[in-house]
Amino acid sequence: MKKYLLFGVIASVLSINAYAVSATVTSKDYVDTTRQATIPASGTNASTPGDTVVTYTSTAGTIGERGICDAETYYDGNCGYTNLVTTDVIGSVLDYVDEALIGLPGTVPIYDGNGYLGDESRGIYDGSNGYNSSTDADKLVTAAALQSATNLPEKTVTYKTCVGWSGTPHTDANCLLWNLSNTDVYGAEHCRRNSDCVLGCSSGYGECNNGICDYSNGCMVS
Repeated sequence: MKKYLLFGVIASVLSINAYAVSATVTSKDYVDTTRQATIPASGTNASTPGDTVVTYTSTAGTIGERGICDAETYYDGNCGYTNLVTTDVIGSVLDYVDEALIGLPGTVPIYDGNGYLGDESRGIYDGSNGYNSSTDADKLVTAAALQSATNLPEKTVTYKTCVGWSGTPHTDANCLLWNLSNTDVYGAEHCRRNSDCVLGCSSGYGECNNGICDYSNGCMVS
C-alpha cells in the first residue's frame, strides 16, 4: 500500500512540474530580444497594414515582405515587378488576352503601332478562288499561289559587267570596258508618262497606266 502511495506522490510532483514549466510566463525582454527577430519590428508595413505579406528572402533565415497588387493598383500602373497579384488581376489579364486573340478564321493578326496585337487582321490569298482586286489586294500570299502565278508583270533591267581593267584593284573606278546586257525580271516599271515606258519596246514606248508601264496594246511610235 505504501508503494502505491509513493508512486502516486511522484506522479503528482512530475505533473505539477510539467504544468509549471509550460505555464511559465516569459518576460517582454525575452520576447523582444529572442523571439521578435523571427519577424522584424522595423521595416514592416506598420503604416500600410494589409498591403503586404511576410515572405522569406533570398538570404536563408531572413524574413522580408512583398506588396500585394490588386486590380485597382494594377490598372493605375502602381504595381511593382516583385508584387504578388490577386486573382482579379489574373482574371482581367486572361480576359484581355482572350479578347485580343479572337479574330476571323483564316486570318493573321496584325500588331498595332505600339507593338500590341490590335483588332486588325490580314486575310490569306491562296489563289483557289481567283484574284479579286477589290477584296484580295491587301491579303498575304501563300507560297503555292506565288509559285503558280503566271500573270506577274515583267520588266527589263540592264546589267553591267566589267570586261577590262586599268589595273588593280578590280573596282568600278578602274573599269575601262563595260559589257551591258538586258534581263527580264518580275516586277513593274514605275512611270509618270508614256515616254518613261521604253524598256519593253524595241522602238517607241508603252503606255503608262497608274504608274505601271503597260505593253499589252503594243508600242506607240515616238
